[in-house]
Amino acid sequence: MAQRPLYILLLACTALLAGCPLPPHPGTPVSYLKKTEPLTDTTYYLYVPSYYSADRDWPLVVTLHGTYGWDGAWAQVMEWKHVAETHGFLVAAPRLGSVQGVLPVTSLLRSQWMKDLADDDRAILAVVDDVRAKYRVDGGDAKTGRRPAVLLTGFSAGGYPLYYTGLRHPEKFNMLIARACNSHLSLMEPVKVTEALRKTPIMIFWGKDDLKAIDDQSWQAFGWLRTHRCFETKAKKLQGGHLRRPETAYQFWMPYLPVGMRQ
Repeated sequence: MAQRPLYILLLACTALLAGCPLPPHPGTPVSYLKKTEPLTDTTYYLYVPSYYSADRDWPLVVTLHGTYGWDGAWAQVMEWKHVAETHGFLVAAPRLGSVQGVLPVTSLLRSQWMKDLADDDRAILAVVDDVRAKYRVDGGDAKTGRRPAVLLTGFSAGGYPLYYTGLRHPEKFNMLIARACNSHLSLMEPVKVTEALRKTPIMIFWGKDDLKAIDDQSWQAFGWLRTHRCFETKAKKLQGGHLRRPETAYQFWMPYLPVGMRQ
C-alpha cells in the first residue's frame, strides 16, 4: 500500500505518549496470518479458525482499525481472533491510511483525506476478494437475494472508512456495525442512497461514557441514515466508555447470519 500520509505519522508519534493499551485476549489454537493483497499491495491480518474446512461456506468479518498509535490492524485481529474461533468465522483486518480521529478535517487536509478514503475503499474490497480466492467465504444466494455473510465493522476512526465503503457498496455486506465510531457528513452527502442501502442492517453503538465527539458523531450518522429512509439502522448506547467490544458486535450480527452459520 502507498506510504502513510504525514498526518498519520504525526499522530502515531504523538500517540506513543498516551497510547491505548490492548485488553488481554484469550489464546487460540492457531495464530493469525499476515498477508499482502497483490493488486493494491495492502497488508492485512487474517484469522482462520483451527477447524476451518473447505467443505462448507464460512462467514467473514472485515474489521477496520482506528487511529495509528491507539489502534492498528494487528490489534484488531488480536481482539477478534478468539471471537472468531469461538463462533466460527474468518477475520480480515487491513492496514488503512484514512484513519485519524484526532486532527480536525480542515480544508487543507480534506483533499488528501478523501484520496486516502478512496484508496482504502479499493483496498478493503480487494482484501475481501483476496480472502475469497484463498478460502471458502460465503457468497450469498442470488436466487433468494441473500447477501454474502460478510460483516464490515469499524472501531473509532475506523468509522470513516466503514461509512465510506459500506454506504457505497452495501450489496457486498450483509451488515455494517459501527463500534464507538467517528463519522463525518462529508463522507455521506455524496452517497447515492439506493434500495440496497436502505435494506442494509446498520448498527451504531457506543458507550454512555464515551468521548463527546463519538456521541455527537454517532447521533449525526444515525440521523443522516434515518433521514434518507435507511430504517434498518439502529443506534444503542451501552455501559462504559470508548471500548472495542468485538463479542458485542458479533451478537448484533448473529441474527443476520444463515442459521447453519450461527454458533
